Amino acid sequence: MKNVSELYTRPSRPIKILQFGEGVFLRAFADYAVDIANEENNFNGNIAVILPRSGKTDRFAKQNNIYTVCLRGQQDGQVYKENRVITSIDSVISARDEYDAFMALAHEDALEFVISNTTDAGIAYNEADQFSDCPPSTFPAKLTKFLYERYTYYQGDIQKGLVMVPTELNDDNGQLLKSCVLQYAALWNLDDAFTAWLASACRFVDTLVDRIVAGYPAGNIDAIQEELGYEDALLDQAEPFSLWVIGDPSLADKFTIGSDKFHVEFTDNIQAFKEQKVRILNGAHTSMVLGAYLSGLDYVGQCMADPVVRRSLDQTVFGEIVPTVDLPREKAEAFAKAVYERFENPFVNHALLAISLNSISKWKGRILPTFKDSVAATGKLPKWLTYSLAALLAFYRSTEEGDGCLIGARAAGNTYEIHDDAEKLAFIKENAAKATAEYVRAVMSRSDFWGEDLTAIAGFADAVTAHIDRMAEVGVKAHIEELGRDA
Repeated sequence: MKNVSELYTRPSRPIKILQFGEGVFLRAFADYAVDIANEENNFNGNIAVILPRSGKTDRFAKQNNIYTVCLRGQQDGQVYKENRVITSIDSVISARDEYDAFMALAHEDALEFVISNTTDAGIAYNEADQFSDCPPSTFPAKLTKFLYERYTYYQGDIQKGLVMVPTELNDDNGQLLKSCVLQYAALWNLDDAFTAWLASACRFVDTLVDRIVAGYPAGNIDAIQEELGYEDALLDQAEPFSLWVIGDPSLADKFTIGSDKFHVEFTDNIQAFKEQKVRILNGAHTSMVLGAYLSGLDYVGQCMADPVVRRSLDQTVFGEIVPTVDLPREKAEAFAKAVYERFENPFVNHALLAISLNSISKWKGRILPTFKDSVAATGKLPKWLTYSLAALLAFYRSTEEGDGCLIGARAAGNTYEIHDDAEKLAFIKENAAKATAEYVRAVMSRSDFWGEDLTAIAGFADAVTAHIDRMAEVGVKAHIEELGRDA
């Protein structure tokens, strides 16, 4: 069987993008988007990939930097498959082993953008980094030297500034990156004129990214390559859903990477999109999975196929969560429908127990703000979000210790592990054997767990207690069904 690079060629285009990071996420996200933009939007730009730490570029060289992105999932109610050969990467260079080649890219006339994905800890400042280091250790230090090289080479030309578009998951990632660059400029006593050039010629943009990337599908690579008709050691698998929220509307006409196949939002209200993701995507998971697991289900896909649990999710998401999102209703509902298709992805078995980890902090961050906004808007406790806390306390309620966890038991008799911070689990164990009302009030009153005393919310603790008692009386699944009928 031939290699993908023997069947496809890589067109020569100007290098418009410098990319820090060679991982599977960027290759199935940004590099995929640029490939489509070259084809459909006349973007006419390729990518120079920088390996920030590794020196191993040979796996890319063996395939002439060509590889396949295989999308597998569900779209518009149908199973979706797409195989796209990516030809947008011009070169792959090790910052450590090919330092001069890395810095020479600063001289590229067509260069406009810097993309990065260096893990959440990648955007960091280390005062031990020196300007004489070739290269320095951190990504922001490498970027600072690169920008200074470009500033020097082009003699401060205002037209040669770059736009930094980080995809790390840090809050305000663009501004965090900018602050690190400015710290290095000060640490290294670089010209004041360089700092002025950073402010006037360069932009650091906050972003939000969303796509699940599975990476190299080792378990079924033979079947995929048989389907493709070629070998590809860089093959990258991801879901069809994509969202890149870019916090600078003025870039829409310059960074033309959006398409029907790749969703990009340029906005000056990036916080609303973050809220949408946390409340709808993460909130749907957190509100659903613990009760669903106690009712006998094991995977998200099973939840979506179960009419009782699916109805509860519908009423939770569209009745209680979507109305609190600070975006037009139709946009939030469209996002919610896309989330449903992601949950239904037939190529992914997402275990409920995997989602259950650290549920106390997840409920605090993903559900509580929505809960409080709903109470403020309606003057009453939202039924399903109230139930979700009851499901959490029922799921956690155990006095049996395991190895770094508590051991819970479903009605059918099988046991499961409960994982959270040791202090939280110790407190649960200490109080789990108490009467339900006392147990509920003990946990809900822990301000250090929730950021506030939840028993101070009128009627909340009594409602949670009633849910737990009813689950014990009729069974979790039957209680979910009752709540759904009462809508």
